[in-house]
Amino acid sequence: MPTIKAGELNFEYYVEGDGPPLLMIMGFAGQANSWGEPIMSRLRERFTCIRFSNRGTGASDKPETPTTVRQMADDAIALLDALEIKRAHVFGISMGGMISQEIVLNYPERVNGLILGCTTPGWAHGETARPDVAAAMAPEPGLSREEQVRRFLLAICAPSFVESGAEFLEKMIVVSLEKPTPIETLVKQTVAVQAFDSLDRLSQIKAPALVIHGDIDRLVPPSNGDMLAAGIAGAQKLTLEGAAHMFFWEQPEKTAEAIIEFLARPDGRASARVPAEA
Repeated sequence: MPTIKAGELNFEYYVEGDGPPLLMIMGFAGQANSWGEPIMSRLRERFTCIRFSNRGTGASDKPETPTTVRQMADDAIALLDALEIKRAHVFGISMGGMISQEIVLNYPERVNGLILGCTTPGWAHGETARPDVAAAMAPEPGLSREEQVRRFLLAICAPSFVESGAEFLEKMIVVSLEKPTPIETLVKQTVAVQAFDSLDRLSQIKAPALVIHGDIDRLVPPSNGDMLAAGIAGAQKLTLEGAAHMFFWEQPEKTAEAIIEFLARPDGRASARVPAEA
């Protein structure tokens, strides 16, 4: 697990593949290894994929100070600086999509194409998670870390995938338990996510943007993606039928193909070939 000094912290990171840089930003409780090989293998064919563990997760440093979404965006830019990458496409999911919004809003010159997956412009405006799903995210006394992870994944994956993707899910549970995200980090990330708000700033985003959402996402309901697509000028929206919050696990080929097609123009800017929804 390679690490690199970026800003004041050390971050676990991986640079793989060949092509235009694609910075991949993981969501709540996740880490660099949470993407899963099915989507990574496809994206590595077309992009130089940069994935990393946010502060407090994986093998990255875990400072005792509070965490904000803007701070994690600054971390991502510091990582690109350390890797001497001036511009990149940015793909963020869930909390990583919030971080991606802060990147493009505060460092617009660093972003080519923008992919926002299963995310929101902020809970002050967007539709919140179903109560049973929100409860599954909270640590429950008496449950082991493995039991907690299983409970969480059952709540955020499509029921059909829980059955058809059982072998894959078992592998991802093992991965998450190798370097479990500390409870302290979960608390800090929860506070950061709850404080995030971009709705009034979405019109400032000028990068070509693709918003991806599963139509049965119970953690970040699809209406949140609709708000993002409506607020970002020229943004395109792709809804994956039968996919829940972990759409990139459940439908990795469709997700990768949509990203590849959207970012396909030779000049490195996003193309307009993914049809917008009516």
